[in-house]
Amino acid sequence: MEPVVGVDVAKGSSVIQAFQKRNEPVGKAIVIEHVANGFEQFTEVLGALQAETGVAPVVVLEATGHYHRALVSCLNRSGYTYYIVNPLQSKRAKGTQLRKVKTDAADAWHLAEMYYRGDVKPHRNWDETFTELQHLTRQHEFVTGIFVQAKLNSRALLEQVFPTYEQIFYNVFSTTSLTVLSHCLEGSVTNWNEVIQGNSGRSHSKRWTNEKARKLEEVLDEWREIRRSPAQSKALLGMVSLLLTMIRQLEELEKQMEELAENLPEVGLVRSIPGIGTKLAAAIVAELGDVKQFSDAKQLVAFAGLDPGIFSSGKFTATSTRITKRGSKRLRRSLYLAVQCGMRKNANARIRSYYEKKRNEGKPYKVAVIACANKLLHHIFAILQKGQPYQV
Repeated sequence: MEPVVGVDVAKGSSVIQAFQKRNEPVGKAIVIEHVANGFEQFTEVLGALQAETGVAPVVVLEATGHYHRALVSCLNRSGYTYYIVNPLQSKRAKGTQLRKVKTDAADAWHLAEMYYRGDVKPHRNWDETFTELQHLTRQHEFVTGIFVQAKLNSRALLEQVFPTYEQIFYNVFSTTSLTVLSHCLEGSVTNWNEVIQGNSGRSHSKRWTNEKARKLEEVLDEWREIRRSPAQSKALLGMVSLLLTMIRQLEELEKQMEELAENLPEVGLVRSIPGIGTKLAAAIVAELGDVKQFSDAKQLVAFAGLDPGIFSSGKFTATSTRITKRGSKRLRRSLYLAVQCGMRKNANARIRSYYEKKRNEGKPYKVAVIACANKLLHHIFAILQKGQPYQV
């Protein structure tokens, strides 16, 4: 007798179906809410099943976005064994049924049936620091995407409202430039030297500050004569305020990422590879997690979705195959950027020579870069397994 509880996870609630043994359900499926009372009800069901069978039940659930994490925390506190099933595996298992039935109760039944068939493997937990770093890197990526779009919109407005302002600062979207621009739009400053020096973030010479203030006065006089739509000016002022807020948020996220990276030696090891900085190394480690969960580099490559799809039937074998893209898209993107950074100025000589080799074989640019990302991932696996920095 081996009791199992299948759990179909959804947003805010889950459907559970308990089994004493294979094809012998205990009662009907129960819906539990993802709140304190619902978790208590869940543990009561598990406790009652254990008291009835004399064996601690096993819980099988599907990885459903982030909604399953609350149940996992509850199971960790209660001490029950659980298995997290890949959604691709569970979907494939459901397809073996002759009847086409899709209900939450049926999904919970199928998850338990997968355990009885031996199709699930123990789920390996990693340090919570990996999860925290993953949250930070993904939030940083999200804010960066919005920041880039906001800069594009702001530049379009700036070219309409204040086109000559681009003559003042080399980087229009630096903190100093944005702060000065907001004061220009508000029209509330008389001493530009103090504003420029006070927001530059570093000590500049008095000559540099005076030169910037002089140019600013010139373009302001010209701008006041041909001032554009007040509505556009207000819109640009709002965008400038938004950009300054996002710059501060990105700086805070980067600070937190660096603090977490100090507690993870894996980040330092990946950072030892030429062309990979702290942010890129943190993103790679956050998506990889604990490298001990992979038995070899091929498993890691498959996890990243960089392995080529194979199609062979009868006498036909496909010669043109694409990567599977079944893993983390963020990991693939980080590796792609790492390869490009490594090839820039020949920072990573090994990757650069491998790229040139593939190009000489007639491979297109993207195919060659993906091949380099595959090679780079092998290097990352090796240094993380050995716990030694990259050897040039």
